Amino acid sequence: MEKINLDDIDFSKLTKLKNQGTKSIIYRDKNICFKIFKYLYDDEKEALYKKFLEIEGISIKDVLLPKSLIMKNDKLQGYTMENFKDSMSLFDYFTSTRYVNCKDILAAFEKSSLILRDIHNTGIICQDLSFDNILIDKWGNIKYCDIDGCYYNKNMSPFISALLKSFLIDFKNESSCNISKNTDRLSLMLSFFYLMFAKELQTVTKKKYNLLSTNIKTLKNMREYANVLVDVKSNIPKIPYIDELIDKADDYVIDRAKQMGIKQKIFKNS
Repeated sequence: MEKINLDDIDFSKLTKLKNQGTKSIIYRDKNICFKIFKYLYDDEKEALYKKFLEIEGISIKDVLLPKSLIMKNDKLQGYTMENFKDSMSLFDYFTSTRYVNCKDILAAFEKSSLILRDIHNTGIICQDLSFDNILIDKWGNIKYCDIDGCYYNKNMSPFISALLKSFLIDFKNESSCNISKNTDRLSLMLSFFYLMFAKELQTVTKKKYNLLSTNIKTLKNMREYANVLVDVKSNIPKIPYIDELIDKADDYVIDRAKQMGIKQKIFKNS
Protein backbone atom coordinates (compact mmCIF):
# COMPACT_ATOMS: atom_id res chain seq x y z
CA MET A 1 0.00 0.00 0.00
CA GLU A 2 1.29 3.46 -0.91
CA LYS A 3 2.67 5.52 1.96
CA ILE A 4 2.58 9.29 2.42
CA ASN A 5 4.77 11.26 4.81
CA LEU A 6 2.66 13.30 7.20
CA ASP A 7 5.03 16.26 6.91
CA ASP A 8 4.52 16.35 3.13
CA ILE A 9 0.82 17.13 3.46
CA ASP A 10 -0.05 20.83 3.15
CA PHE A 11 -3.05 21.04 5.48
CA SER A 12 -3.54 24.72 4.63
CA LYS A 13 -4.82 23.62 1.23
CA LEU A 14 -7.30 21.13 2.71
CA THR A 15 -10.80 21.63 4.08
CA LYS A 16 -11.58 20.38 7.57
CA LEU A 17 -14.86 18.48 7.61
CA LYS A 18 -17.72 19.75 9.74
CA ASN A 19 -18.37 16.37 11.38
CA GLN A 20 -15.39 14.80 13.12
CA GLY A 21 -14.71 11.57 14.95
CA THR A 22 -13.72 11.40 18.60
CA LYS A 23 -10.35 9.85 17.77
CA SER A 24 -9.48 11.55 14.49
CA ILE A 25 -9.52 14.71 12.39
CA ILE A 26 -10.70 14.46 8.78
CA TYR A 27 -9.74 16.80 5.97
CA ARG A 28 -10.50 16.70 2.26
CA ASP A 29 -9.46 18.11 -1.05
CA LYS A 30 -11.39 17.65 -4.27
CA ASN A 31 -11.03 13.89 -4.55
CA ILE A 32 -9.39 12.56 -1.38
CA CYS A 33 -10.16 12.54 2.35
CA PHE A 34 -7.30 12.54 4.87
CA LYS A 35 -8.05 10.92 8.22
CA ILE A 36 -5.48 11.77 10.90
CA PHE A 37 -5.58 9.77 14.11
CA LYS A 38 -5.67 11.64 17.42
CA TYR A 39 -5.63 10.30 20.96
CA LEU A 40 -4.63 6.78 19.88
CA TYR A 41 -1.89 4.97 21.78
CA ASP A 42 1.15 3.73 19.89
CA ASP A 43 0.10 0.08 20.29
CA GLU A 44 -3.33 0.92 18.84
CA LYS A 45 -1.71 2.58 15.83
CA GLU A 46 0.59 -0.42 15.38
CA ALA A 47 -2.39 -2.80 15.46
CA LEU A 48 -4.18 -0.65 12.86
CA TYR A 49 -1.08 -0.62 10.66
CA LYS A 50 -0.93 -4.43 10.66
CA LYS A 51 -4.64 -4.68 9.93
CA PHE A 52 -4.40 -2.26 7.01
CA LEU A 53 -1.60 -4.32 5.48
CA GLU A 54 -3.73 -7.45 5.80
CA ILE A 55 -6.78 -5.93 4.08
CA GLU A 56 -4.64 -4.51 1.28
CA GLY A 57 -5.94 -5.73 -2.04
CA ILE A 58 -9.50 -6.18 -0.82
CA SER A 59 -11.98 -4.22 -2.90
CA ILE A 60 -15.66 -3.89 -1.94
CA LYS A 61 -18.12 -1.92 -4.03
CA ASP A 62 -19.41 1.15 -2.15
CA VAL A 63 -16.93 0.80 0.72
CA LEU A 64 -14.30 3.53 1.19
CA LEU A 65 -11.24 1.45 2.04
CA PRO A 66 -7.81 3.02 2.69
CA LYS A 67 -5.99 4.17 -0.45
CA SER A 68 -2.71 5.31 1.16
CA LEU A 69 -1.22 5.14 4.64
CA ILE A 70 -0.03 8.37 6.27
CA MET A 71 3.22 7.80 8.17
CA LYS A 72 5.73 9.67 10.30
CA ASN A 73 8.98 8.13 11.52
CA ASP A 74 7.71 4.75 10.28
CA LYS A 75 4.61 4.99 12.49
CA LEU A 76 1.04 5.11 11.24
CA GLN A 77 -0.61 8.52 11.64
CA GLY A 78 -3.68 8.10 9.45
CA TYR A 79 -4.82 7.17 5.98
CA THR A 80 -6.47 8.52 2.85
CA MET A 81 -9.69 7.38 1.20
CA GLU A 82 -11.89 8.46 -1.66
CA ASN A 83 -13.89 11.63 -1.07
CA PHE A 84 -17.58 10.76 -1.49
CA LYS A 85 -18.69 14.12 -2.83
CA ASP A 86 -21.89 15.89 -1.76
CA SER A 87 -22.61 13.29 0.91
CA MET A 88 -23.50 13.26 4.59
CA SER A 89 -24.15 10.64 7.24
CA LEU A 90 -27.46 8.80 7.27
CA PHE A 91 -28.21 10.42 10.61
CA ASP A 92 -27.74 13.96 9.33
CA TYR A 93 -29.56 13.21 6.09
CA PHE A 94 -32.70 11.84 7.73
CA THR A 95 -32.84 14.28 10.67
CA SER A 96 -32.41 17.53 8.75
CA THR A 97 -36.09 18.16 8.03
CA ARG A 98 -39.34 17.85 9.93
CA TYR A 99 -41.01 15.46 7.48
CA VAL A 100 -39.37 12.30 6.15
CA ASN A 101 -40.88 9.52 4.08
CA CYS A 102 -40.11 6.09 5.50
CA LYS A 103 -39.81 4.91 1.88
CA ASP A 104 -36.56 6.87 1.59
CA ILE A 105 -35.22 5.48 4.88
CA LEU A 106 -36.09 1.94 3.81
CA ALA A 107 -34.38 2.37 0.43
CA ALA A 108 -31.21 3.61 2.15
CA PHE A 109 -31.18 0.75 4.65
CA GLU A 110 -31.85 -1.86 1.98
CA LYS A 111 -28.78 -0.64 0.10
CA SER A 112 -26.80 -0.50 3.37
CA SER A 113 -27.80 -4.07 4.19
CA LEU A 114 -26.77 -5.36 0.77
CA ILE A 115 -23.38 -3.65 1.11
CA LEU A 116 -23.00 -5.18 4.57
CA ARG A 117 -23.50 -8.63 3.03
CA ASP A 118 -20.65 -7.90 0.61
CA ILE A 119 -18.43 -6.72 3.48
CA HIS A 120 -19.10 -9.91 5.44
CA ASN A 121 -18.37 -12.05 2.38
CA THR A 122 -14.77 -10.74 2.45
CA GLY A 123 -14.32 -11.81 6.08
CA ILE A 124 -14.50 -8.25 7.41
CA ILE A 125 -16.78 -7.39 10.34
CA CYS A 126 -17.47 -3.68 10.63
CA GLN A 127 -17.59 -3.77 14.46
CA ASP A 128 -17.92 0.04 14.81
CA LEU A 129 -21.03 0.20 12.63
CA SER A 130 -23.47 3.08 12.94
CA PHE A 131 -25.45 5.43 10.75
CA ASP A 132 -22.63 7.96 11.27
CA ASN A 133 -20.31 5.63 9.33
CA ILE A 134 -22.71 5.19 6.42
CA LEU A 135 -22.83 8.05 3.92
CA ILE A 136 -25.56 9.04 1.48
CA ASP A 137 -25.60 11.63 -1.29
CA LYS A 138 -28.56 13.60 -2.67
CA TRP A 139 -29.19 10.90 -5.29
CA GLY A 140 -29.55 8.20 -2.63
CA ASN A 141 -26.20 6.51 -3.30
CA ILE A 142 -24.73 4.79 -0.23
CA LYS A 143 -21.13 4.20 0.83
CA TYR A 144 -19.54 2.89 4.04
CA CYS A 145 -16.62 4.82 5.53
CA ASP A 146 -14.31 4.66 8.59
CA ILE A 147 -13.53 1.01 7.99
CA ASP A 148 -10.48 1.32 10.28
CA GLY A 149 -12.75 0.27 13.15
CA CYS A 150 -13.34 -3.15 11.60
CA TYR A 151 -12.49 -6.66 12.78
CA TYR A 152 -10.44 -8.75 10.34
CA ASN A 153 -8.42 -11.93 10.75
CA LYS A 154 -8.66 -11.76 14.57
CA ASN A 155 -7.48 -8.13 14.56
CA MET A 156 -10.01 -6.12 16.53
CA SER A 157 -10.64 -2.45 17.12
CA PRO A 158 -11.05 -1.13 20.68
CA PHE A 159 -14.28 0.63 19.63
CA ILE A 160 -17.92 -0.22 19.07
CA SER A 161 -20.70 2.16 18.10
CA ALA A 162 -22.33 4.31 20.77
CA LEU A 163 -25.74 2.76 20.05
CA LEU A 164 -24.41 -0.79 20.40
CA LYS A 165 -22.61 0.10 23.62
CA SER A 166 -25.72 1.76 25.03
CA PHE A 167 -27.84 -1.25 24.14
CA LEU A 168 -25.57 -4.17 25.05
CA ILE A 169 -23.53 -2.80 27.93
CA ASP A 170 -25.82 -0.21 29.52
CA PHE A 171 -29.24 -1.72 28.83
CA LYS A 172 -28.68 -5.48 28.53
CA ASN A 173 -25.91 -5.43 31.18
CA GLU A 174 -23.58 -7.52 29.03
CA SER A 175 -20.06 -7.57 30.46
CA SER A 176 -18.54 -7.45 26.98
CA CYS A 177 -19.46 -7.38 23.31
CA ASN A 178 -18.66 -10.54 21.35
CA ILE A 179 -17.94 -9.21 17.87
CA SER A 180 -19.57 -11.13 15.03
CA LYS A 181 -21.56 -10.67 11.86
CA ASN A 182 -24.62 -10.76 14.11
CA THR A 183 -23.48 -7.70 16.09
CA ASP A 184 -23.09 -5.87 12.77
CA ARG A 185 -26.64 -6.81 11.78
CA LEU A 186 -27.82 -5.81 15.26
CA SER A 187 -26.04 -2.44 14.98
CA LEU A 188 -27.71 -1.75 11.65
CA MET A 189 -31.12 -2.70 13.05
CA LEU A 190 -30.64 -0.50 16.13
CA SER A 191 -29.67 2.39 13.85
CA PHE A 192 -32.77 1.78 11.76
CA PHE A 193 -35.04 1.85 14.82
CA TYR A 194 -33.38 5.06 16.00
CA LEU A 195 -34.07 6.82 12.72
CA MET A 196 -37.66 5.58 12.63
CA PHE A 197 -38.57 6.52 16.21
CA ALA A 198 -36.02 9.28 16.90
CA LYS A 199 -34.94 7.42 20.04
CA GLU A 200 -33.19 4.23 21.09
CA LEU A 201 -35.23 1.05 20.79
CA GLN A 202 -35.11 0.29 24.51
CA THR A 203 -36.87 3.61 25.22
CA VAL A 204 -39.68 3.09 22.69
CA THR A 205 -42.95 2.03 24.34
CA LYS A 206 -44.98 -0.81 22.86
CA LYS A 207 -47.78 1.67 22.28
CA LYS A 208 -45.56 3.93 20.15
CA TYR A 209 -44.10 0.96 18.30
CA ASN A 210 -47.51 -0.47 17.50
CA LEU A 211 -48.88 2.93 16.48
CA LEU A 212 -46.16 3.53 13.89
CA SER A 213 -46.20 -0.08 12.73
CA THR A 214 -49.88 0.25 11.76
CA ASN A 215 -48.64 2.50 8.95
CA ILE A 216 -45.29 0.83 8.22
CA LYS A 217 -45.41 -2.90 7.52
CA THR A 218 -41.64 -3.22 7.77
CA LEU A 219 -41.94 -2.46 11.48
CA LYS A 220 -44.52 -5.24 11.76
CA ASN A 221 -42.03 -7.57 10.12
CA MET A 222 -39.44 -6.56 12.74
CA ARG A 223 -41.73 -6.66 15.77
CA GLU A 224 -40.69 -10.11 16.97
CA TYR A 225 -37.04 -9.03 16.98
CA ALA A 226 -37.87 -5.76 18.72
CA ASN A 227 -39.80 -7.60 21.44
CA VAL A 228 -36.98 -10.03 22.13
CA LEU A 229 -34.32 -7.32 22.08
CA VAL A 230 -36.04 -5.14 24.69
CA ASP A 231 -36.51 -8.12 27.02
CA VAL A 232 -33.51 -7.77 29.33
CA LYS A 233 -33.73 -11.46 30.27
CA SER A 234 -33.58 -12.73 26.68
CA ASN A 235 -30.41 -13.55 24.82
CA ILE A 236 -29.61 -11.70 21.62
CA PRO A 237 -31.26 -13.68 18.79
CA LYS A 238 -29.84 -14.25 15.34
CA ILE A 239 -30.60 -11.00 13.57
CA PRO A 240 -31.39 -11.15 9.84
CA TYR A 241 -30.04 -8.72 7.29
CA ILE A 242 -32.52 -5.85 7.17
CA ASP A 243 -33.15 -6.23 3.44
CA GLU A 244 -34.95 -9.50 4.25
CA LEU A 245 -37.55 -7.64 6.32
CA ILE A 246 -38.23 -4.53 4.26
CA ASP A 247 -41.64 -4.15 2.65
CA LYS A 248 -41.12 -2.08 -0.48
CA ALA A 249 -44.78 -1.06 -0.52
CA ASP A 250 -44.30 1.09 2.60
CA ASP A 251 -44.92 4.75 1.83
CA TYR A 252 -45.64 6.77 4.96
CA VAL A 253 -44.50 10.26 5.93
CA ILE A 254 -43.16 10.61 9.48
CA ASP A 255 -43.68 13.94 11.25
CA ARG A 256 -40.62 14.50 13.44
CA ALA A 257 -42.46 17.15 15.45
CA LYS A 258 -44.52 14.34 16.96
CA GLN A 259 -41.41 12.47 18.05
CA MET A 260 -39.26 13.27 21.07
CA GLY A 261 -35.50 13.10 21.48
CA ILE A 262 -34.35 14.15 18.03
CA LYS A 263 -31.88 17.01 17.54
CA GLN A 264 -33.36 20.51 17.30
CA LYS A 265 -31.81 20.96 13.89
CA ILE A 266 -34.54 18.87 12.29
CA PHE A 267 -36.84 21.85 12.42
CA LYS A 268 -34.54 24.28 10.63
CA ASN A 269 -36.03 23.45 7.24
CA SER A 270 -39.59 22.79 8.33
